[in-house]
Amino acid sequence: MTPQQARSDERDNQRVFRWGIGAAIFIFLLALAYNFMAQTREEVPVAPTTQGAPQVAPSNTAPQAPPATTQGK
Repeated sequence: MTPQQARSDERDNQRVFRWGIGAAIFIFLLALAYNFMAQTREEVPVAPTTQGAPQVAPSNTAPQAPPATTQGK
């Protein structure tokens, strides 16, 4: 291998290493930001978002009078 090729390879290796370190730091910062956003999102009370018809109790759940007893003659 020629000295010029060795220096070129060494520079390429250093460049790749710097890009790798930069990418690792960037991913780490993204993970921290995501974690921070996930924690702050859970602190706010959640309001119901469904807008359906109001809940109505079935009519057969109302209290009923006991059945009348007939005393025969």
